[in-house]
Amino acid sequence: MHLSKIHVKNYRLLIDAELRVDRKSTLIVGRNNSAKTSLMRFVEQVLDKGSSANGKLKYDDYPLMHRGQVLDLLSSFLKKEKSYDDFCNGIPITSIEFEVDYSEEDSNADLGSLRPFIIDVDPNITTALIWGKYDITLSEEKIWEKFSACIDSTNGNIDEEGLRAVLPKVFSELFNLNIYAINPCDHEDMQLRTAKDLKELFPLEVISAERVLGEDSRQKYDSLKSLINLFFDKNENGFPPQSEEKIEQLRKEISDANKILQDASDGVLSELVNDTICFGYPNVEEPQLAVLTQLDINDHIGSKSSLGYSDGDMEDILPGSHNGLGYKNLIKIEISLKLFALQIGKNDGACVPLLFIEEPESHMHPQLQQAFAKFLDDYLDKISGVNVQVVLTSHSSHIANTTDFSKIRYAKRTYNGVHFKDLNNFAQENAANIEFIRKYLTISRCDLFFADKAIIVEGISERILIPDMISKCDDRGLFGSTEYKLPNQYYTLIEVGGAYAHIFAPLVEFLEIPCLIITDIDPVGEDSKKASFEDAVTTSNATIKWWAKKAGIANDGHLDIQEIRGAGAESKSIGNFHIEFQTEEDGLCGPSLEEAIRNVNRGIFNLDESCDETDLTFKGKKSEFAFRLLLKHPDYIVPQYISDGLVWLNCQSN
Repeated sequence: MHLSKIHVKNYRLLIDAELRVDRKSTLIVGRNNSAKTSLMRFVEQVLDKGSSANGKLKYDDYPLMHRGQVLDLLSSFLKKEKSYDDFCNGIPITSIEFEVDYSEEDSNADLGSLRPFIIDVDPNITTALIWGKYDITLSEEKIWEKFSACIDSTNGNIDEEGLRAVLPKVFSELFNLNIYAINPCDHEDMQLRTAKDLKELFPLEVISAERVLGEDSRQKYDSLKSLINLFFDKNENGFPPQSEEKIEQLRKEISDANKILQDASDGVLSELVNDTICFGYPNVEEPQLAVLTQLDINDHIGSKSSLGYSDGDMEDILPGSHNGLGYKNLIKIEISLKLFALQIGKNDGACVPLLFIEEPESHMHPQLQQAFAKFLDDYLDKISGVNVQVVLTSHSSHIANTTDFSKIRYAKRTYNGVHFKDLNNFAQENAANIEFIRKYLTISRCDLFFADKAIIVEGISERILIPDMISKCDDRGLFGSTEYKLPNQYYTLIEVGGAYAHIFAPLVEFLEIPCLIITDIDPVGEDSKKASFEDAVTTSNATIKWWAKKAGIANDGHLDIQEIRGAGAESKSIGNFHIEFQTEEDGLCGPSLEEAIRNVNRGIFNLDESCDETDLTFKGKKSEFAFRLLLKHPDYIVPQYISDGLVWLNCQSN
């Protein structure tokens, strides 16, 4: 059995968010502040409810978009305009629903800790629903008592500012987390369960991003030393079976050493002590003092061991502080996983272990991040006989691009909250192109999953020059009064060429990211060979053909070059896409970026005003052209089609 879905309502930015959980590992990616960590915190809060006050719903965790509604309802209730029931029913409730799939379990299998949550009688149903809901439990009398100071006793008016000040202080008292088993066949049929039932079903380990990696911390579990010491606390955690023989051997050696040390130290230390004690005690008739030296494995291995690094021969050992933070982070995660595996191994009955890892890439170099993502599932299988479901969050393109699409969930933030988009759905809907996209992401380390906007470009010249062109447009004031202009926005440059941009575009469309495509017009003649604009009849550019079809410009499958050149700004925008290609400037149109730049910078390239299209022809290395332009002619003019596209992208909101 495994957790298949998590559905959260009204917690921070998670207004109505459903996350499909992979059987093995799920990677949540997305921009900053897209509620990736919030999901983990809420699950941890609900599952930890039975052991502390952490399960309380705090005002800071309640969505901003609903707070005004709560204040209005509370004010109406205190004015006696609404009943207590109306007040309770009107408040958007915070909740979380877990869906557990046990379809692969044998009909006679012991479902263990899942049994309290199976309340249907239909043998064909193999799904269990668990609902954690923050019900309003503060009584009507208590609410009046809590907010009485906000009511003017003379006229019954409400002090709105006072109400706004008091609500955050008493908000947690309004609600209580209740756990329900839900009948999948009838959601109105529910039975109350305990927090203990839920915690036993979902053993949880959270490895947060705030990992202390030094060796001098006094906080439990903060240092690597403290984690290693837990392995030697046999009463609490136990040792792996394969280590028992070695541990017993170690105990025997320490016991033998203890006896030898006791015999050797008895005479010397006892004599020193007795010579030090004066005032006639102990006399010859009294028992003499002796020093007992005891070595205990739990004490000396547990509290006296620390992590060091040797040269391999154990002749010289360096302290733990001499190793890099990336390796320390990896070691700490690995030890935490082993400890969790030991804990799970001691559980009686079936359960669904959950492991949350927040931003594992901290301090790791790219290759280490890739290795971690690639081998995590195999490592968990190796150290635990129980299927542990892992949910990771990450800002690393190296981890994201190493992970299979079926496991990735993209956190998309909108005005109505965050939604988790399942990239497995995209992969199935775009089966013909998915292999190209997968390979491209792997090779290029594209950071599309973490960007606010995307720019798909033709080749290396655009990739080199576009950032500088953005700065030039900004310096010219083309981005207007936008508060956060394009240079300060997080955009990603994707170099795929005119033949592949349209293949990559569906992924950008799926992610709902504003995207500018800058490509070459590529004019060709009747024979489909490169031609001047005078002789051209159409374009060879696959991306322009893709756009023209979407824009309804192509006529019976034929795309005329004049229709392309005459396309207006409105027809170049489709959904969250906008395409730009070379346009006529100063009487000419350069068919590539290099030639467009030569056209509008004729003085730099020794071209006179009477030059023609053939004079614009570029021959040479594109990268050399771009670098030479930046270094020797920093005041060059940006072609109009580029600046038009950048102005469009600047104005888009995500």
